Amino acid sequence: MGSALLPTLRQKREVDAAIRDTLDKVLVLRFGRAADAACLHLDDILAKSSWDISKFASVALVDMDSEEIQVYIDYFDITLVPATIFFFNAHHMKMDSGTPDHTKWIGSFSSKQDFIDVVETNLIYLCYSIYGSITSLKSSYRNYSIACRSGGIT
Repeated sequence: MGSALLPTLRQKREVDAAIRDTLDKVLVLRFGRAADAACLHLDDILAKSSWDISKFASVALVDMDSEEIQVYIDYFDITLVPATIFFFNAHHMKMDSGTPDHTKWIGSFSSKQDFIDVVETNLIYLCYSIYGSITSLKSSYRNYSIACRSGGIT
């Protein structure tokens, strides 16, 4: 069932639409199963964090048991759950999580703040990669702002 606070995507077209239609925000997709204890722990962290990151990120759960989702499971080589994948403007964001696989975050986060830090770090890295520099950065739970040299994200 997943979290009642977060949308659960069960069809390929729903995942496609989420990736395609989430603009100027990081899209966080949690691939997993509602009955898995690690997924439930991560779902709790994601639900508690969703309001705090809502200005710069959106979160959705992807049900791995759905037959239509298997194309994404194969494409991203998801063998361990939960797996969290990040997108920005329909582009898959790679990340260094200290493992050889830079395509996804495997497992849960220890705390709400750990998850927020990973999302913020990905966004800062993305901004730096696209625009070459970061001109200013303010971050807190309720006040988030990032400015890149060529306009971009605010």
